[in-house]
Amino acid sequence: MLRTKTINSMKKTILLFAIIAFAAAGANAQTYQTAVGAKFYAGNGSIGGINIRHSLKENSALEGSLLFFSGGLGLEGLYEYQGPISGAEGLQYFVGGGAMLGFGTGRGDNSTQFALRLTGGVDYKFADAPIDVSLGFDPFFYLAPATGSNLALGIGFRYVLK
Repeated sequence: MLRTKTINSMKKTILLFAIIAFAAAGANAQTYQTAVGAKFYAGNGSIGGINIRHSLKENSALEGSLLFFSGGLGLEGLYEYQGPISGAEGLQYFVGGGAMLGFGTGRGDNSTQFALRLTGGVDYKFADAPIDVSLGFDPFFYLAPATGSNLALGIGFRYVLK
């Protein structure tokens, strides 16, 4: 029963991201190329870490994080489709996905976790400062060593390099 609810929840989340991506497919813009800073996840325990976001071209970006959490650390990689929000200079939306690999580092915890990730939200680059902030809806779908899901709010603060 729980597995069916998780699968139905995953289907609804994927459908939501697909609708957002297709609805915004005509727009394109890039307000910066590379930014480095920190990203935190609210609602997913105590997770945060070092983050980098790099635009590959007008509509796509790669984002990576070295995450720290109680009793472990993780590596996260995301591919994102991005575009401007009309009438709001410096503000753009993003949707995408990727994976997270977590490693237990606590006493007696040698576990490794693997999760698929979706993301979607907004990113704002301040016009007069090399500062970028982002806010995203970030579900985690754990596949190993056990299955499950978790919904988090991703908050990013980055310094724009170029």
